[in-house]
Amino acid sequence: MVMQKLTQAEYYDKVYGGWLGRVIGSQLGAPLELRPYFYIRHKYKNLNNYVKEIRGNEVNDDEMYEIVALLTLEQHGPDFSTNQLAQKWMECLYKMNFTAEKVALKNLRRGLCPPHTAILNNPYYDFIGAQMRGEIWGLICPGYPELAAKYAKMDASISHMGEGVLGEIFVACLVALSFFKQNPQELIQDVLERFIPQKSIYFTIVEKCLNWADHYSNWKIARKLLMDTWRNIRKNLKKQARGWKRRIILQMPKLHEIHVIPNAGIITLGLLYGEGDFERSICTTALFGYDTDCNCGNVGTILGVQWGANQIPKKWKDPIRDTFKTFVYGFHEERISRIAERICQIGFQIAKNKGHKISLGL
Repeated sequence: MVMQKLTQAEYYDKVYGGWLGRVIGSQLGAPLELRPYFYIRHKYKNLNNYVKEIRGNEVNDDEMYEIVALLTLEQHGPDFSTNQLAQKWMECLYKMNFTAEKVALKNLRRGLCPPHTAILNNPYYDFIGAQMRGEIWGLICPGYPELAAKYAKMDASISHMGEGVLGEIFVACLVALSFFKQNPQELIQDVLERFIPQKSIYFTIVEKCLNWADHYSNWKIARKLLMDTWRNIRKNLKKQARGWKRRIILQMPKLHEIHVIPNAGIITLGLLYGEGDFERSICTTALFGYDTDCNCGNVGTILGVQWGANQIPKKWKDPIRDTFKTFVYGFHEERISRIAERICQIGFQIAKNKGHKISLGL
């Protein structure tokens, strides 16, 4: 196997681009989150910019868990344990915790440890929460998806099971491979075949999306097919549900839109119909609706890594002003560029200590 190489400057530019893309996507998608599709389609059919002015004080819950992961890595190193990461959740997270993460935090404070924190009283175990926070593991493992998948599984097990865990593995591996691979179809196919079990619903939905994008030039047709498929999957999940809370959640008109399966399809289709273009990818993903801040953040990270910070269009990165706000105890960093430096330091450490076949110019 030929060693893949990145200079330190290239690695930093891609990590910086990834985190910029994450924040850009979140800010683009947040005002559209869970809005009706017909509303988004008619009001923003020519979407090509932010729909709301960026003031610099916005906080999105999606990135908070990745910041906690970064703090855990800095404190304990790349060989941290799941329990150490869970402990850091309790120490640092105090606000804007929802669905599966909220349940997991309650279970942690009752004295439970992962994976039991993801099981007890958790009807959201296969919702989007783990998928939304998977990028950090890819950013610290450039070209090394096997390790990114391992970290993602550890993190996901605090709050999720089954398809929910696969969502975080999927995103982490997409990011890890995006340092060296840019064709969206090849990228998705590689991750799907190597890291997602064929018998899973997750595999089925991503594979269907690959086929739809190959057959239909209009993403709206693919979206309709995705929604029809999700409707049938949701009916089956509701039949299989053991608790009344889960049955109610799966039939509620908005809550079911934050399930991992339809949003995994949206990420896949957003990447495919975006065809490697930063703006087209995040805007197409936003137009699909559902959990838009999570999905646009995931897609923005992947394209941000592929393009690098220097190549992201100014219309998207300038309004962000290299600024990032979050609610995490013990974290006071506000510059995205500095966060990227800290992520890179972990990546350098992993490349040096783990012996994988990636050179970061060390």
